Amino acid sequence: MGWAEFGRVKNEYNETFKEIDEKLLQLIKKRKAHTKGKRFFPSADLMEEWAKKYDMDVPEIGWFFNSLDDRSYPFIPDEPGEILNVLPIMRKSTVDDFDYVLTHAMQHENCSVVTLEISYKDKDENIGHLIPRLMLEVNGEADYHVRRHGSRGGGGNTQMSFLVSPALPEDLDQINFALIPYFIPMENPPKEVVLDKEVFFTKG
Repeated sequence: MGWAEFGRVKNEYNETFKEIDEKLLQLIKKRKAHTKGKRFFPSADLMEEWAKKYDMDVPEIGWFFNSLDDRSYPFIPDEPGEILNVLPIMRKSTVDDFDYVLTHAMQHENCSVVTLEISYKDKDENIGHLIPRLMLEVNGEADYHVRRHGSRGGGGNTQMSFLVSPALPEDLDQINFALIPYFIPMENPPKEVVLDKEVFFTKG
């Protein structure tokens, strides 16, 4: 079977977009020159102010500034590797009637997998499906890089996991954890499969 060339994707790029994009690149370069490898992130109040001013979602703004962090991150492998042990974290915070608990980290040879549990405080109220637009932030002596590793749940409860590299130390006294608003605007929504056919079970 021979190779085929990819067809050219239709692109309506024009001078308007070129002018905007060049300004963006100039500003990003200027910002990187001032950060000197350090992380600078706007406060929650400032992001709320900008969200109203520019008709955007706070998680989108959080994603944008998180993506501008140009520190040298260690490589996060696709596979965590062999599991070594379980590291208890048990740090809890409550915001707007929701409990957030970092329960534990599965310590693997390549990184840590940190688990976050989110639950609505009123167990008797049905609030529907939670949509967490959040990213875990880890601060310590090392430069930690974090990537979302999946989420699941329903009925006012959800669980998220994050890949953290390098792996967390066994002593967490000098490690600080936080959650920041985070949502990739271009991210494809998860595919939904509707199961609505009759199903009959036979004996034996």
